[in-house]
Amino acid sequence: MMSLQYFTPISGLIGGSLIGLSAATLLLFNGDILGASGLMSSFVVAPVKTLTDPSQQWKLSFLAAFALTTRVYITMIDPDALKDQRLGYGESTVPIASPLAFIVGGFLVGFGTKLGNGCTTGHGICGLARLSKRSLVAVLSFMATGVISASACSVTCPFYPYFRASYESVVNSLPTNTTITIGTVIASLAAGSAISGFLRKSPSPNATKTEQDEYTNNRRKIIPSIFSAAFFAIGLVTSGMTISSKIYGFLNVKGISAGTWDPTLACVMGGGLVVSFLSYQLVKGFNVFKNDKALECPLTQKKDGGKFSVTTSKVIDTKLFIGEAMFGLGWGIAGLCPGPAMFLAVAGYQNVLMRWWPSFFVGAFLAEKVKNIGKDSSSSK
Repeated sequence: MMSLQYFTPISGLIGGSLIGLSAATLLLFNGDILGASGLMSSFVVAPVKTLTDPSQQWKLSFLAAFALTTRVYITMIDPDALKDQRLGYGESTVPIASPLAFIVGGFLVGFGTKLGNGCTTGHGICGLARLSKRSLVAVLSFMATGVISASACSVTCPFYPYFRASYESVVNSLPTNTTITIGTVIASLAAGSAISGFLRKSPSPNATKTEQDEYTNNRRKIIPSIFSAAFFAIGLVTSGMTISSKIYGFLNVKGISAGTWDPTLACVMGGGLVVSFLSYQLVKGFNVFKNDKALECPLTQKKDGGKFSVTTSKVIDTKLFIGEAMFGLGWGIAGLCPGPAMFLAVAGYQNVLMRWWPSFFVGAFLAEKVKNIGKDSSSSK
């Protein structure tokens, strides 16, 4: 009989709403989409552009603010925020991802989200909110394979000895002084890059109006991106999505009959979707309800040059299916998607920082190469 003893709907809805508010802030003020996988993969797919192009400065500000919020939250606000109570009780139904699971999971998530152009935030919170059929297909794809991989990886699965570890091994994945230092250094580097961009010299008096407007618009994106990142980080930890048993608790549907199923993730997605959906009602061309005052330009942007960078692609192809299916498999194997993985890496969790993220970047890099091969073959015809 299903008891729902681990179900935390209130914190799930609050956390999800904060994630939705994060997406809404980026959309309404900057005209950008909240996509954790896209943001992080840009550092390996187009590192020079991401680090030096003024139009990408908001990404550095977002990452810096996210890292700072994470460090402040787990050191000053709630040091026990990342403790998994179910593991504390030694519950045998909670799967423990092995080091190999983090490597394989990170690679699949990196490759899949790059090939399918999105993850739980990009396709889930943002795509579904604008009623995108493409995003609906993506969400159904990664949810299906996520459920399959998480539910099937039981003791009878041939991959179980490779992807699952013993309860005693949990201590080997906890933060150490070294990994905490690495996480702090990453946060500091991100902050330094963001500050250097903020101090970028203004255009010369001889600059064209277009150049001056671009400079102004890029600078005006910095503050909203900082608030968006703070909302995102707090939303993730408040909702419990940074705790693996909350993810496995939802994806492993065998828990329904065992009485351990946890539908909190549905509340997180629901809360995020509602807030994100409401924000799209304020954007011209994406509003379902009539709104004569819908925005044609983001709130902080000058009309000359300012625009909403919202994808309108309706293509549902093999790359979307395969990419999102791979993402779901990786999600179910390691119990991580990019957003929570960002939080845990900054917090210094060993397997996330040293195994999951390097594998994610390799996967994203290779997926971009595969996509380019497809473009080259199409253009040569």
